[in-house]
Amino acid sequence: MLRLIDTWGDAREYKNIKIYPFLMKDYEMFEDLISLLLIDKNSIPNINIIKMSYLKFLLFVLPEIKDNKDKIVFKDVFNKFKNFCKYIFKTEKCFLQFKNNQISLNINNRIFNEEDFDKIKKIILNQNAIPEIDDKLHPDLRAAIKESMEFLAKRQMNNEGTIEDQIISYRCITHEKYDDIKQLTIYQFRKEIQRLNLIQDYRIYKTAELSGFVSFNHPIPHWTSHISNDKYDGILMDKKEFENKINNFIN
Repeated sequence: MLRLIDTWGDAREYKNIKIYPFLMKDYEMFEDLISLLLIDKNSIPNINIIKMSYLKFLLFVLPEIKDNKDKIVFKDVFNKFKNFCKYIFKTEKCFLQFKNNQISLNINNRIFNEEDFDKIKKIILNQNAIPEIDDKLHPDLRAAIKESMEFLAKRQMNNEGTIEDQIISYRCITHEKYDDIKQLTIYQFRKEIQRLNLIQDYRIYKTAELSGFVSFNHPIPHWTSHISNDKYDGILMDKKEFENKINNFIN
């Protein structure tokens, strides 16, 4: 069942090619390589880039982007992309082909065009629990979402700490061996951290409620409650609204 495939940590398939998720033991590689897929190319005010496929943008535009000091921002893009493909497809037989101004990806002698790569990119983001911004959204709305995501990410970092902090916290709560944590997919780890946070909150709030000294304006979410996977759920909440919601939660 497709909706559980990421929960089990299995590979997804696209046109008979398996796409494998990143494992926690490879988290540093993941952070380095996944950045290739996280550029909002449509925020660049250039009609040619907006019309361009992401694969073409990745290979021809990204290596040329410079910062204010005229230094290349994304270095060694081709080698990173090559290593990225080796990891997610688990094969050495993966290379690029160029013909008639079109790029294709040859994986185990199967050809995938630029449109295919857009679909593969979406699969990779989903199976590693990474939200994506819809390219069809109005540029102003995309900018607002990006700003809100940066705010929430900063708040989340303050609350949850670095990935090292999260791994150690996960180990302390679950008592899992580090070798076992290494074998979790990043999707599994992120979803389990979310669930552990909900469980801890439920225990704290329920204990407080049962004591009779504290009451809540809203029902306490049960520890098995659904955690929304809506990629924009809560993202468009600005800082003031967020603070108001927190202040109003407890009488």
